[in-house]
Amino acid sequence: MPKQPTVHILLATYNGERFLTEQLESISRQTHHYWTLTVSDDGSKDETLLTIERFARQVQQPVKVLQGPNKESSTANFFHLLANSPIDSDEDLYAFCDQDDVWHDDKLERAVKWHLQHTDQEVRLYCGRTEFVDENLHPIGLSPSIKRPPSFGNALVQNIASGNTMVFSLTLLVSQNRVLTEHSVWHDWTTYIVATALDGVVFFDDKPCLYYRQHSDNVIGSNDGFKAQLTRLKPLLNGRFKRWADINCSAAHDLLDVMPPMTINTLRNFESMRSAPYAATRVFSFLKSDIRRQRLSSNLVLAFAILLKLG
Repeated sequence: MPKQPTVHILLATYNGERFLTEQLESISRQTHHYWTLTVSDDGSKDETLLTIERFARQVQQPVKVLQGPNKESSTANFFHLLANSPIDSDEDLYAFCDQDDVWHDDKLERAVKWHLQHTDQEVRLYCGRTEFVDENLHPIGLSPSIKRPPSFGNALVQNIASGNTMVFSLTLLVSQNRVLTEHSVWHDWTTYIVATALDGVVFFDDKPCLYYRQHSDNVIGSNDGFKAQLTRLKPLLNGRFKRWADINCSAAHDLLDVMPPMTINTLRNFESMRSAPYAATRVFSFLKSDIRRQRLSSNLVLAFAILLKLG
């Protein structure tokens, strides 16, 4: 049996006492027992820290609490965790953790098993689907599956990888620390960009690994359904889509000196396509490129954005 790697769980908290106990209990039930917990608390004023202290006394695994960056940003808080993560071995793995989910008992075990099957690759990212539930953990539905394989051309314009499902290698963590926090739309989107920019291996597990609670305080929440598709027109028209593409390109530029020629070429083509002066040239370049979102409807929106220079 191969040596079992330690998974360093990176939990970002802010006034999370309402649901935090259930999340921590699900961590304690993990069938993969080799884990540590590092918490970055961004100035909670409720009993979040007391809840974590009680949990630390109940488990044998190490629990460490950091003072967060206090930038009122979950992305900045997760980047703070990435920069202050424990490193004990080259085989270490890392898992983002939200404060209000409930993990399936075998979440870490399944991810570790996949990583152990792909140790020939240094840059590895495991992610997958989630089960949407309401505040009382009653089922609502599943997050969407993917239609296209993960790729850098996809990562530049869409995030398929929900951070709460991610388990990734040390090399990926170290590489992501090259990216400036201000060059990140969301921490998990950046992780997907880094993994594919470095031509790493990305696995999207179609079997859900956690209960993703949907409530009024969610930072992102569900992004599926017709209503969600319609709401994507708003960031397109108000310029947010274009800003996100600019930020993603900046993240890729932070990695240029370690990116292989293939993904550098994809980045250059994307930038040339977006800046081309003629609409016909932009659309023709898009059709020839490997820049694609997961679904036809989303690609039509993307083509529309490129046509009108909104993306």
